[in-house]
Amino acid sequence: MTDFRLCTSFMPVIFIMSFACITAPAQAPQSDLDKVTVRRQEPASAPPQQKKGERQSSPLRREDVSEAEAAVLPYINNFFSNTRIGPEDVITVDVFDMPNYSRSNITVPPNGRINYPLIGQILVAGRTTEEVEKEITEKLHEYIIEPKVSVQLVQVHSLKLMVIGDVVNPGIYEMTRRMTVTEALARAGYVTRFADRKNISILRLQAGGETLPIKINMKDVERGKARDVFLVPGDTIVVPGNAFKTIDQFLGIVSLGAWMRVIAR
Repeated sequence: MTDFRLCTSFMPVIFIMSFACITAPAQAPQSDLDKVTVRRQEPASAPPQQKKGERQSSPLRREDVSEAEAAVLPYINNFFSNTRIGPEDVITVDVFDMPNYSRSNITVPPNGRINYPLIGQILVAGRTTEEVEKEITEKLHEYIIEPKVSVQLVQVHSLKLMVIGDVVNPGIYEMTRRMTVTEALARAGYVTRFADRKNISILRLQAGGETLPIKINMKDVERGKARDVFLVPGDTIVVPGNAFKTIDQFLGIVSLGAWMRVIAR
């Protein structure tokens, strides 16, 4: 009986505590509810706030892409777009859906003629790929109905340039792509310490057979004060020596003579 009265006396306290626990979340501060409401009103795609001192990056625009493409196209669409096949070049002739009449990796011999099935010898040196395609297509018409011929220049070995003078490795170099004077000199190990970089010449053969000298000041090119010059096949780069080379050679001869006198004693 005593225990029943004790439990009965605690019932109001237990009821009040349970009611307080149930109603507690509903009595959250108004400031927290306001924060939740404000966050929900923010758009999902809102850009992040820029930190102080941080440089904001702008998206790539369409006009920027076109300018970039316009800058690259002149480098790609150069003299190789109208390159004529020459000796030592490698070409591939493909006839669509006719593997027996297709030939890959044909090296052009020195006489400039290749042997082709059913046709015989074809002169390819000095001609463009389009011209060779047209001739092969016309001659294959006698054996194949509407042949579709594609000629590709796979490797270019006939286009060359020469670098002579005060460079580390003078010689003849292949032009596998469009090159500038700086790139050609880099292939040759660049200029020596005796080179006269202000008076470098490019000897370019003209249509009439004469040679046109083109002067270039590599010191200005290296400093960004002058444009680099693009080369064409057959160009010769001449790097002259300066006066310091003559003085150095003279001092070397004098030193050698003094050394010989010491040995003679």
